[in-house]
Amino acid sequence: MRRTSLLTVGTLLAAALAAGCGANEHRQPSSDAAPKRVTAAPVSTQSDDAVSEIMGSVMARNTANISTKTQARVDRLPVDIGSRVRQGELLAELDSRDLQARVQQARAVFEQTSTDLQRYEKMLSQQLVTQQEFDVVKSRATVAEASLREAEAMLSYSHVTAPFAGVVTKRQIDLGDMVFPGQPLFTLEESGAARFVVSIAESYRDRIRIGDQVRIAVPVLDTVISGTVEELSPSADPTSRTFTVKVGLPNIASVRPGQYGKLLLAGGAEEPTLFIPRSAWVRRGQLDLVYVVNAEKKAMLRLIR
Repeated sequence: MRRTSLLTVGTLLAAALAAGCGANEHRQPSSDAAPKRVTAAPVSTQSDDAVSEIMGSVMARNTANISTKTQARVDRLPVDIGSRVRQGELLAELDSRDLQARVQQARAVFEQTSTDLQRYEKMLSQQLVTQQEFDVVKSRATVAEASLREAEAMLSYSHVTAPFAGVVTKRQIDLGDMVFPGQPLFTLEESGAARFVVSIAESYRDRIRIGDQVRIAVPVLDTVISGTVEELSPSADPTSRTFTVKVGLPNIASVRPGQYGKLLLAGGAEEPTLFIPRSAWVRRGQLDLVYVVNAEKKAMLRLIR
């Protein structure tokens, strides 16, 4: 059951006046008017055990935007949106004829320089060449080997594979498209247990810690899930003044990334708060107000927030 609203107007010296003041609330009495007798409503100090609901989202533990480092035409597309893939499984194959030619060329140069290096090693041992001549041939062989490794690496980029097991949630290319280095090709979300990500206000920062067991409500499933706080940002976002919290969820098939949820955060019982009866509220436009009695036994209007 929802508790009455918190009165944050400072220390109350007395109680809020009940609705008896409502009849003349828009009219200030003159200084010589006779005081009206009203009934005071008591203010209670209680531990706030209400539950705060903070909105967040279910997200995959890892989400990757897959791209390539080479420019080529798409030759094969064995996956589509919704495809489940294993780690290392092929997502797309690009035209690699130019890259294969570069690898063959680099390999030929490397084999030639390797042969020269072996011959010069024998000649150096027989003192038929100088050390300087040998070092030049050795440097050529080293450069040729590096060029071969680079060409082989570029060739490997023509096979776009999954960095982890997951589900393809976006496919931004079609068969025959020309792709460029850094261009997004796929979005892949990791399979398995998800996370609940939420931004909490500064006032809640001290009420949650890494390792805490918390409750997550998922309205679309009409259920409440227990999770563990795995990550808690040590600093606040300078724009929103909020902290990011990541809660690990159990591996439940019906809990999917993108679903809306609410973190159910219990109130801090160590901080007593003031409660007033709803009948003592005074409503003016969009403002919630209440009359309080000051030290001079006069009713003063205060804002409730």
